[in-house]
Amino acid sequence: MRGRFLWKLIGILLAVALAAAACGNDDEDVSDVGGSDRPAASASPAPEPDDTSVPEPDDTPAPEPDDTSVPESDDAPVPTPDDTPVPEPGTDYEALGLWDDGPCDASLAPLVVSLQTVFASPVLTLVDQAQALEAAAEAFNQRGGANGHCIEVHTCDDNADPNKALECVRDLDREGVAVTINDTVVAGAVDVGPAYADAGIPRFAISPQTVDYGDMNSYPFDAGGAGTSIMMPQGLLDQGITTMGTVRVDLAAAAQLTAIFPMVFGPRGAEFVADLPVPGGTTDYSQFILSAERAGAEGLVIPLGGQEAIQLLDAAKDLGSELLVSGSLGTFPYVDIAGLGDFASQIILNAAIPPATFDHPVVKVLADDLAASGVEALQTENLKSSPMRSWVGLYALLYIIRESGTTDFSRENLKALIDAAEEIPMIGLMPTTWTPSAINPGQFPRSGTGSYSFWVWDPEAEWNGNQGNFVLGSEASFIDAMCGTPFGAPPPC
Repeated sequence: MRGRFLWKLIGILLAVALAAAACGNDDEDVSDVGGSDRPAASASPAPEPDDTSVPEPDDTPAPEPDDTSVPESDDAPVPTPDDTPVPEPGTDYEALGLWDDGPCDASLAPLVVSLQTVFASPVLTLVDQAQALEAAAEAFNQRGGANGHCIEVHTCDDNADPNKALECVRDLDREGVAVTINDTVVAGAVDVGPAYADAGIPRFAISPQTVDYGDMNSYPFDAGGAGTSIMMPQGLLDQGITTMGTVRVDLAAAAQLTAIFPMVFGPRGAEFVADLPVPGGTTDYSQFILSAERAGAEGLVIPLGGQEAIQLLDAAKDLGSELLVSGSLGTFPYVDIAGLGDFASQIILNAAIPPATFDHPVVKVLADDLAASGVEALQTENLKSSPMRSWVGLYALLYIIRESGTTDFSRENLKALIDAAEEIPMIGLMPTTWTPSAINPGQFPRSGTGSYSFWVWDPEAEWNGNQGNFVLGSEASFIDAMCGTPFGAPPPC
């Protein structure tokens, strides 16, 4: 009974992550995505998320809240680069842990990779992940591809429909895909994972759903949306804030979210004094700020979609609130935080990888590679962590391939190489190495490195000649946070 209850709580949290992502940018252009020809999303009602009614761990999908697009604030200048950035001439890729072997040879058999997600639907808009994988492949192809062979990208829009999701697997199987990268399957994940396993197609650097945590054919480098949401209170604790409120999506089941945070962070000194759901159609967001302050909260965690979240931050700014707010880099790109003026310094955002504007040479290569596509969502100031994962996943796969020296891109060989890979250097993108087949203790065995970083806004830091940028505030381990809780290993761990 205890195990069923815990998995229901995890499923609820992931349902919250899905609902929080439901306000993505429905105007995202999907026409730039190549690969397989899939029907566009319809305006029909979205299917219920798979994780709202199933008690066992193998049937609860959990997308990251990485897909929301947020409007710019009207009252602060938002810097925009004059030109689409491209990698600087003379970049010493080898010194960065990368490589530049010249253009790949198109006459050789390609490495065929794919990405499946929902491009545009009433539930989610994650087309930027597919666009990012194509842009990353183009950039890596110019620097040698996969041991001289070009990388060929196939993508599939599953429309957040479980039947389409399975159809994607069958289509990508027929198209000869050898490995997927950065999949985010929000409907039908309970069937999609086994279908990929049956086809022998490993799923690399995916955004894991609950069913994927125990799937030995899935290789995430983090804990996905659950990890991002669960770690939000840690960002406040690291800033000395112990009294917290939660402003969340308004789902009937999501009220039980308030049971999860205290189980994880109560023993670490956190007290949760306000649970504030945001009903659909809300226009007055000041009420949530005032309610949290009256309850004695000094900080907020906000598992919300982008449009709700930015309105909440605007309300806090207008009220002159002193609350610190902990959210996700998957919700807010640089342009939105820069538009908040002085209030930006009260915001803490977390992710497994740095923000696109972080002053690090590898992050700059990543951001420039994606921006070179010309896609608006992939320009550095607009770039969220979700599409960045496509570049990170492709880099890690190519590292494995280069280390092996292989030109055998069969599914069997690639899965064997992935299973055998140990301590992939993450070259400044994560603080630790990554062993894809690692199994972590507790309820999240396939949750990657467990590394999360928390980013704060420094008005004195610069990006692209503009004042203000993210700087590293603190780091924490998801695995350590779970230690001693019902979700992790018993101490010591």
